[in-house]
Amino acid sequence: MYSIANKVGRLVELTIVTPVSLDEAQRAFIEVRACIQSISAKIVGVSDLSSIDIFAPEVADQITRLMRSHNVYMERSAFLIGDAPTFGLQFMRMVREAGNPARRIFKRRVELESWLGEILTLEERERVHTYLDERGVARGRIT
Repeated sequence: MYSIANKVGRLVELTIVTPVSLDEAQRAFIEVRACIQSISAKIVGVSDLSSIDIFAPEVADQITRLMRSHNVYMERSAFLIGDAPTFGLQFMRMVREAGNPARRIFKRRVELESWLGEILTLEERERVHTYLDERGVARGRIT
């Protein structure tokens, strides 16, 4: 399952919960592209992936292609992951292969908010905070 939203400014919110089928990953590709193209500035992404244990290989490949194809539209993108060690390694590889150093992975909400907050408007910072609250992400370490 996934959800994509642009509720404030140039902030794009992406939530993914496994299992994710290849069909869902392909639909997400189309929806993310439409969302990004509706914004007239470079986007800032925030993603909650904290409940994921692993992606199927074909899903990981599709998401990596999605990230790579959107490099030109992105100013920064932050991913919040949980403590699943295999997923952490898998996702680090995916981000590296996507080839954009403006993407970062976080395990602590406060660090994610601080990094994105450097470039966000007040309204966008408040929305990141609300988004993470809505997702039930604790202020410190993910539980």
